Amino acid sequence: MILRVISHVFMALSAVMLALPIVVVSGAALNSGRSMFFPPREPTLDRFYEFFVSEPVWVNAMTNSIIVAFCSAALAVLLAWPLAYGLWARGSRASKFLAGLGSMPFALPPIVFGVGLGFLWSFTGVLGSLWAGVVSHAALFVALPVVTISIGLQSIDRAHLDAAATLGATRTVAFRTVILPQTLPYTVSGFFFALVLSFNEFIVMFFVSASSYATVTLQIFNSLRNGYTPTMAVAAITFITVSIVVFAAIARWGDLPRLMGAEPAKN
Repeated sequence: MILRVISHVFMALSAVMLALPIVVVSGAALNSGRSMFFPPREPTLDRFYEFFVSEPVWVNAMTNSIIVAFCSAALAVLLAWPLAYGLWARGSRASKFLAGLGSMPFALPPIVFGVGLGFLWSFTGVLGSLWAGVVSHAALFVALPVVTISIGLQSIDRAHLDAAATLGATRTVAFRTVILPQTLPYTVSGFFFALVLSFNEFIVMFFVSASSYATVTLQIFNSLRNGYTPTMAVAAITFITVSIVVFAAIARWGDLPRLMGAEPAKN
């Protein structure tokens, strides 16, 4: 009984500690002036309108973040599928090597990977292009869909594939009708994991953008020269909201406990 009370108190305190910074940032975004105060002075939604509509610097940064996040996540999934499928179907040394090679950028310190990509894109003459940022983030986060797709593939009952083969289905047909439908939630989960991290990533983008364009994270960094402003708080709220929505969607339509490492329940 005592342990249960202590656990409830601990969870309540943890929730309060997590919620307090969000409450403070949300309140600071409502300030009418250019300074951040809490409680906000003369509360208004003008800073939200400025961030999403009227201020070109922030609107362009938001647009760039959306383009990079969605395109890099989609590219990461496309790169991850053959790696995960080869690892599941063959399990050879070559497939393990390729999967490990694809996952290596995620294990490296971001600043090391960012500097390396900066030199690479500089030598090829595309440093500062938006598509270089897309490819950089795809390479950085390809490990996430590799993991989620691999989990999905491992959950497939091999008896389903045997049944499809018995009914005359070719490997292509079995892939389309058995494997893809069963791994779709894991593929989508990998896409959204990569999207969220790309949307919030700063270090690699700092090196590969070469100040030619700015995402929201870079624009926050650039705006720090003028001090903390309520518009920056709006950007922080946007990051929090995107993360909550994405992970809620994964929890609703994906297999979040298993993606987090929990073993499937045994009947």
